[in-house]
Amino acid sequence: MENNTPLPLSLKQLRGSQSSSAEISVLVRVKNEAQAIPEFLRRLNRQHGRDNVELIFLDSGSTDGTLDLLGEEDCTLYQIAPEDFQFGSSCNLLMSLSKAPVCVFVSGHVLLTDKMILKTVLERLSGDEAAALYLRQVPGELFGSTAYERAYLARRFPEGKHAVALKDPGAFSNAASALTRSAWERTPFPAVAASEDFLWARQHLESGGRLEYFPQLRVEHSHRESPQDVYRRVRINALSRGLDNSPGKAAKFFVGVLGATLRHGASLPEALRYAACHARAYL
Repeated sequence: MENNTPLPLSLKQLRGSQSSSAEISVLVRVKNEAQAIPEFLRRLNRQHGRDNVELIFLDSGSTDGTLDLLGEEDCTLYQIAPEDFQFGSSCNLLMSLSKAPVCVFVSGHVLLTDKMILKTVLERLSGDEAAALYLRQVPGELFGSTAYERAYLARRFPEGKHAVALKDPGAFSNAASALTRSAWERTPFPAVAASEDFLWARQHLESGGRLEYFPQLRVEHSHRESPQDVYRRVRINALSRGLDNSPGKAAKFFVGVLGATLRHGASLPEALRYAACHARAYL
């Protein structure tokens, strides 16, 4: 197995088989995604170049019918126990279970908006062993979005018509990213509770890899996070990145989030709640 990635004892293959001829592997982590899976598959199956895709799902304990929906799809489906799931190790596991030279990570509730995503990714990464990229995330219609999410996505994933080469991790996100197998073999994902994508991108660049942001290729990704959801997500990411408690950083984020959330349609009480929860994650 590549990179000596350990197999969780709970790993089970529920359907499908690995493809030795696919040009691109689409790797999807899922848990209780039944609401999104039908539209996810519909969007994926209309992609140009779909015939060259190896589609692999890794489920970590769905109980809402997700497995039944995936059982009807032409895909390979694995499952692990919820307690064996970790962001970094799950990425390494999916990479080791796949075969194609180019791999795309996309979450099961993320919807591909443009039909040329897979074709464009394959054209860009084929033959460039040290390359990786990520796509623009915009609010989704399936789940809706909060003013906080609209503000966050607008800041982290700005509009653009052309790919942008980056010298820092930017907003590299495994909700919608792509990399070559060679890049992963050189730099596996770190075994961390969160921010495996940001930390991987930083190490990838430090080792001489190349990273691009493709704003012209969009995916829909939003959750309608509550203020407490925001606190938990920001907190775990801050801890995973090793950020120290910083009252100054917290104050800066409070002001920034408050203003941005107001500009994206929040009421003042709502904006104050989101700003306070985001800032508190750094204390």
